[in-house]
Amino acid sequence: MPKKQSTAAQRARKAARQGGKYTQVLRSTGATQPDDGFGGHEFEYESSTDLFRCTECRAYEVEARDTDGPIKPCTGLVGYGGDTERVYLLLTENPVLQYSHAAFLATKVRSTGISRAPRYSWRDGKLLVESAPSVVAELARRIELITSTIEDRQVPAVASVDHLTAEEGRAVLAENYAAYVAEYGEPRR
Repeated sequence: MPKKQSTAAQRARKAARQGGKYTQVLRSTGATQPDDGFGGHEFEYESSTDLFRCTECRAYEVEARDTDGPIKPCTGLVGYGGDTERVYLLLTENPVLQYSHAAFLATKVRSTGISRAPRYSWRDGKLLVESAPSVVAELARRIELITSTIEDRQVPAVASVDHLTAEEGRAVLAENYAAYVAEYGEPRR
């Protein structure tokens, strides 16, 4: 079952396919969130209930909607403590690692319970992770403790951790998505 998208995101993707700038179109529509039509929720179909459920806050769409009104904003991961504001960390892989650790880093970050790697967050040795302002300092501390083994010694998995605002983080995601589309074409839904 396809994931629900806002019309602003659909228009921006169409513009990117036609050679336009994804971020520019998204900004011109007044969209402030990447999924503004759904309150930031990541609804996906759940076959056991035949309903759409948010992968982040675990709320069902029917619960998130105010009786045919707007959708309540997603509170994000439980570890965010209900904070709906977002900030981002841009992690640069340690160049001494012999191969890409993108999946390893994304899994470690998600296991903290206070961050996630959104779709299209990986490009050119950098991983963008999302968190809430109230827990981002703790997240950065935990990320700096992640290590990998090289020749029987532990080395940091990341070379740097850069703090980004919500706008800067969304711009990186838009650039990553446009680069993905340019290289591989529009993702299948």
